[in-house]
Parts: sequence; C-alpha cells; structure tokens
Amino acid sequence: MGDENSLRVTCNEEKKSRRHSVIGLFPELSILRKRKRKIEDDCVSLQSFESGTSQQKKSRRKSLLRVSSLANLLSPKANRKQDTLKRTLSFKVPLAPHVSNKCHAPSSISPYKAPPPSPGRCRLSRTWSDMMNGDSSTLTRLSNNDIKLQEAIYELYQGELDLIEDLNVVKNTYQDSMRKLQLMTEGELQQIFGPLDDLIPIHEELVNRLKGQRLPDGTTGEIGQQLVDWVPNLRVYVPFCANQVFGKVLLDEKKEEPAIDDFLQRCQDSPFSRKLDLWGLLDGARSRFMKYPLLLKSILKYSSGWLDTELLGEAVRLAESVVADADRRTGEAKCIYFRSRITYLYEDQRHSAIETASTLLCNGTLKNNKGSKLQLFLFDTIVVLTRLVTQGGQQRFQVYRDPIPVCELLLEDLKDGEVKMGSFRTAFSSSQTSKNIFRVSHMDSNKAQSHTLMCNDEHDKRQWLHCFKIAINAVPKTLTDNVSLKSESSEGE
Repeated sequence: MGDENSLRVTCNEEKKSRRHSVIGLFPELSILRKRKRKIEDDCVSLQSFESGTSQQKKSRRKSLLRVSSLANLLSPKANRKQDTLKRTLSFKVPLAPHVSNKCHAPSSISPYKAPPPSPGRCRLSRTWSDMMNGDSSTLTRLSNNDIKLQEAIYELYQGELDLIEDLNVVKNTYQDSMRKLQLMTEGELQQIFGPLDDLIPIHEELVNRLKGQRLPDGTTGEIGQQLVDWVPNLRVYVPFCANQVFGKVLLDEKKEEPAIDDFLQRCQDSPFSRKLDLWGLLDGARSRFMKYPLLLKSILKYSSGWLDTELLGEAVRLAESVVADADRRTGEAKCIYFRSRITYLYEDQRHSAIETASTLLCNGTLKNNKGSKLQLFLFDTIVVLTRLVTQGGQQRFQVYRDPIPVCELLLEDLKDGEVKMGSFRTAFSSSQTSKNIFRVSHMDSNKAQSHTLMCNDEHDKRQWLHCFKIAINAVPKTLTDNVSLKSESSEGE
C-alpha cells in the first residue's frame, strides 16, 4: 500500500512538472485559458440577454394575441377597407381643426364674409335714330320736325318696355319670393305693393298699341286716338300712389327684422336690380306715371296732323286729370298719416284746423334763422312747424311754437342776403348765408311768432311758394279779405 501511494505521488508530480513545462514552453496557453473564461462569462451574459428578450417577445406575443382576439371581433374585410381609406385620406384631405367641447366656434376659423356684390346691369339709352342706322334712306327723306316726333314716340315706347321689366322684377323676385318664404303676411304684402298686378297689363297694352301703329319703314303713324283710348287706364295708379304713403312706413319697419333686411340686401346686390332697392323700383313706377303729361306734350309739340293734334291735346288733358286726382288722393293719405304722428308739448298748441284738415299740400325739412332743422307741414287749413322726435321707438313730430291758420297767414318772399341767418357765432361773419329764404307769420303779431325759413335751393323755394299760394287761394273769399300776401321777387311770375 505504501508503494502504491508513493507511485501515485510520483505520477502526480510528473504530471505537474509536465504541465509546467508545457506552459513554460507555450505561455500563450495561459492567456487563451483566461480568454476562454471571459468568453464563458460573455456567453453567460448573452444567454441571460437572450432569455430576457425571449421573455419580452413572449409578453408581446401575449399582448398581440389579446389585441388580435379583440380585432377578430371585427370583419377582416372592413379593417382592410378602413386602412386603405385612412391612407387615401391622409394624403388628400387636410386634418380637421380641433373643436373644443364648448359650443362656440374655434378662433382659428375666420368668420363668414359675404362675396363682393356683382356689377350692376346698366340699361343702354337707345334713340329712334340709333334703331334706324341700318336704313339711312328713311332718315334722309324725313324733316327735322318729323325726326323729333319719331324720337318722342320712341321715348314713350322704350320707357314702357323698361317699366314693364322693372315691374316684373318687383312682382316675381320681391313679392312672390316674400310670399313663398313667408317673410310677410298677405295683408302686409298688399299694403307695401298695392295693386301691383293691375299695372303690368296696362303698360303691355300701350306697347302693343304703339307696335300696331308702326309702319314697315320704322316710323310710327298717328297715335292720338290710341292714346285717348289708353290714358283712362292710368286711373289704377290713383290707389297705387295713395297706398305708397302707408306702404313706405311699413317697409321701413319691416327692414328692422334681420331676415327681411338680409333678403332685401341680397336682392339689391344682385345685377337684376341695377343697384336699386325695392322702394326705388316701386317709386320709379310712380314717378313714371307722373311724367305722362310731359311725355304726351312732347309728342304733341312736334305733331303736324290737324286731327292727331286735337286727339293728342285731349290725351294730355286726360293724363293731367288723372295725375291731379292721384295727387289729391295722395295728399289725403298723407294728411291722415301725419296728423296721427303730430304730438303737442303744451295743450294750448292744439288747434281745431289740424283735425279738420283734409289734404296735405306740402311737407319737408327747412332751417330757421338759428340754423335749426324744422319739419313744416302745409295742410289745406293750417301751417304747422314741428321738430322730429322719437317716442316709443317711433318717429313723431312735436309742434314747435303755435300753428298758423291759412286764413290768417302772412307770407313774405325775401331777397337773398336781406336777412342774416345762422347762430350767434356766425352772425358777425362776412359770408352771405341768407339764400332762398321766405317768412311766414300771423297777421296779428301778438298771436304767433314769425318764422324765417331757408330752403335747400332755388327750385325748392319756388315749390314752397307755389304750394302756399295754392293754399291761400283755396280759402273761401269771406276769409281771404283778411289775408295779406307780400311777394317781392315773384311779382313778375
């Protein structure tokens, strides 16, 4: 046993010696051995990393499985369509702005701006000579007087066509549209538009009559008898003009409603209206009606035939009678309306002549000698000066000083520069401000104060003086003996 142990010790020593000898001969083996250990350490770290990543992959797979299990509830075809739709929309449609939970619109969106108005459609002024440019032979054989006659007849004809166009716009675009949109009641439409449906056929009839008198060479023959038969149809304008007094008031009140104001503004901005508002088109028909005596007189002026001249004169007298009747009815309607709008600051300003007045001859804005604007109403029985005030949201006319009855009126026509007008500050200026003035006062200076009034221009002054003379001349003769009328600048008229 001892021999075997000794042999084992010697063998181990030999092995150690051999190992040391090999290492001594190849020292790199020790390095390799050390590196091998490092590699082993690295292998351990890689294995741990791989194990970690594998765990993450497993967790991801589990989450994906959960998501896929929820996604399987939807059809795969629908998902594909949604994906393709999202791809296409992401390239073509910009992102929608973020809208908050509040009701108001986001500040990033600019407010709506109405488009600029379209350019208005202008009418071409065309004369009879312009229409006959293609036929110079007719123009050469006519005299200057005959050409003027044809021009006057063609002016009447072309004016009728323009008026028919405007009335159709008022009827179709305004009246019918308001009825369909229910912007107004039927009674309100009737008060604003009046007997509009009766006007268009009348003017179409005159157009057909004038066309029937037109000869093949472009000239129009005798039209006296045609006008005598047609003019009585104009009496439909009598209620139309009287109705405008109340229609204008109602239209102004209705414009305060946003829906109606927006509708009227859109129509006015459109080309078909020629930049005219509704009242401009309606009042255009009234002004055309008032011009018929002048239009017929211009035709009569150049008429040469004896029989046609007599018939044209009769047509002019008929037209003047219809216009005078319309003026009277309009004055009565104005009288009713403005009497209801007059208010009194003091009870002693009330006068019985205001309540008995039946016609308003003239009314308008004038300035007194202090530069203040006054509203003057000349009734057939009394003169009332008022100030414009607002009561209860409506315009009223508050009586200024005491009214002056027409039978006790003193009217003076003053020359320019005769009286200094204006406030105390401008009283010492060298500029001449007293133009187009007249004075109204009571014959008894103790009863009422005199008023020196200034008109807008010379034409306005003539109109006022003319209306005052009509009122004074209409007073019964028993009362006119006390009326004194002084006129200095109008003596030669």
